[in-house]
Amino acid sequence: MRHIEGKPDITYPTQWEYRIIGENQHRIEEIVGDIMHKAYLLELKNHSQKGRFVSMHLLTKVQDEHERDTIYAKLATHPEIKMVL
Repeated sequence: MRHIEGKPDITYPTQWEYRIIGENQHRIEEIVGDIMHKAYLLELKNHSQKGRFVSMHLLTKVQDEHERDTIYAKLATHPEIKMVL
């Protein structure tokens, strides 16, 4: 496996995808709707093997690193969202 050092070179604006994992699809949809104040696409991707967790992908255009990181932080710190990648 190759280790990449430093920050990746990202040209903004760019389409960015967040992978969101939580327990309730409808709550994730509501949370994303409350956080996002711009156009986005939210798609259901997978359910865990036992059906407890759901994975959704959020796609939106970000203007810069600050906006990208702000969206990530709002998602990642929400108590009903278990993980954001």
